[in-house]
Amino acid sequence: MPEAAPPARLPAVVRFAVVVTFFNAWVLFEETVVDRYGLWQYMPYYRVARLCSWDIGAVALIVFSTSRLLRRRSA
Repeated sequence: MPEAAPPARLPAVVRFAVVVTFFNAWVLFEETVVDRYGLWQYMPYYRVARLCSWDIGAVALIVFSTSRLLRRRSA
């Protein structure tokens, strides 16, 4: 059985695609849960259908977590 390539060898395009995919999942969650059920009323600094601090925090968390998961491991 052939071995899979280690995560450190993933191209930058693939890493960017992973970040964009997780951000799209965040936007889908916002639109289908937060906006539809009115949960935004209980979220401070949230703005409906506009860029807000929650979106920036989600992007920061996604970039940080995927960079830690996909970083080059020292051997």
